[in-house]
Amino acid sequence: MIPRGIGLLGGTFDPVHEGHLALARAAKDALQLVRVDFLPAGNPWQKDLVSPAEVRLAMLELALDKMAGFRIEPLELMRLGPTYTRVTLRTLRKRLGPSIPLVLILGGDQWKNLHTWKNWQELAQYADLAVCRRGGEALEASPEVAAWAKDRMTRAEELTEAPAGRIAFFEMAPHEASATEIRRVIRAYPFAEAMKKVDGWLPLEVAAYIRSASLYGAR
Repeated sequence: MIPRGIGLLGGTFDPVHEGHLALARAAKDALQLVRVDFLPAGNPWQKDLVSPAEVRLAMLELALDKMAGFRIEPLELMRLGPTYTRVTLRTLRKRLGPSIPLVLILGGDQWKNLHTWKNWQELAQYADLAVCRRGGEALEASPEVAAWAKDRMTRAEELTEAPAGRIAFFEMAPHEASATEIRRVIRAYPFAEAMKKVDGWLPLEVAAYIRSASLYGAR
């Protein structure tokens, strides 16, 4: 199968960790995407106290520096005020035209909570949706999302046959890395000890940046 389509992986990436990178790689392979664009959130309406945009962008640049097929789309970082996924997708669709498949990559928690997103029904107007199922976990959406998704479902390998409007699940092995836990551990322990507790969770370049910039109270 010839790779086609662009994957879009949104998040605060505060910090970006190996779980994010594993998800992007799994999506690219399972969905046969040309590339995956990381979409760092500017001012996400459902999250507070996010690190400055330039800090999160710097960590992403370090993490992706040697990863071919993965890049950063800074669109949301340049927008003032709250950022909404449907607005981002609409902007990208207008920029790229109607025929290129765009695939919004979602984690299981995002899928379960999709009904809380503002105007979530509009997402499929601009992109396909790919939902990651880790280790075969059961993912149940809200009743309204499940009804909306029923006639849009397809197989992962067929998702990008349409530029927008379809939904598929894809699999990846579980990964325990958590940005929340990384921040907590760095605040709670001397840096060397903290890194032992989250061993393998952070790209080395990102860990070095966190230490040099004293992020999350690193000491």
